[in-house]
Amino acid sequence: MSITNGNGTPNHHSAQTRRIPTPGKATVLALGKAFPSQLVPQDCLVEGYIRDTKCVDSSIKEKLERLYTVMSKEILDKYPELATEGTPTIKQRLEIANPAVVEMALEASLACIKEWGRPAQDITHIVYVSSSEIRLPGGDLYLASQLGLRTDVSRVMLYFLGCYGGVTGLRVAKDIAENNPGSRVLLTTSETTILGFRPPNKDRPYDLN
Repeated sequence: MSITNGNGTPNHHSAQTRRIPTPGKATVLALGKAFPSQLVPQDCLVEGYIRDTKCVDSSIKEKLERLYTVMSKEILDKYPELATEGTPTIKQRLEIANPAVVEMALEASLACIKEWGRPAQDITHIVYVSSSEIRLPGGDLYLASQLGLRTDVSRVMLYFLGCYGGVTGLRVAKDIAENNPGSRVLLTTSETTILGFRPPNKDRPYDLN
């Protein structure tokens, strides 16, 4: 999460800003981050995943690592079909992922704006990157609304770019900032692996890598 400056003049809120704009160049003025609210420790993750997916292969336990996750026992209780191999579940997954990615984007954006030290209404552009949601209007509109950005804020939505989405977002934000003097660009990337959650299978060892 970052806010990029497109102005060649110094920032008047220098006392609250950790970074000073570079005349004529895009400058990262603040950063923010967020994680899913549920942190799964190593010991709980292994047993929970094996139990919830009804896996009987104990060797798979050794391949799991500690991670932050959107998935929870409550979600699997509501959507038990997610733990069943071959079940059509795209609708259910999107019901979970769509609000989850915007929630994380909102938390990170608020942290970023707080570090920046300026009102959210000063943001002129928003670049929203995600490969974890599918809907129109997209998360860029939901995020802009929840942040209270101006109704005329310019929005760019970058969907399904995969692992290089964040770098692409930085390039787009840089181009916007340097070609629109005085602009303030909020870049947000938010992802969850809920779309790929499925029971373990020896034929797909890459699932656990």
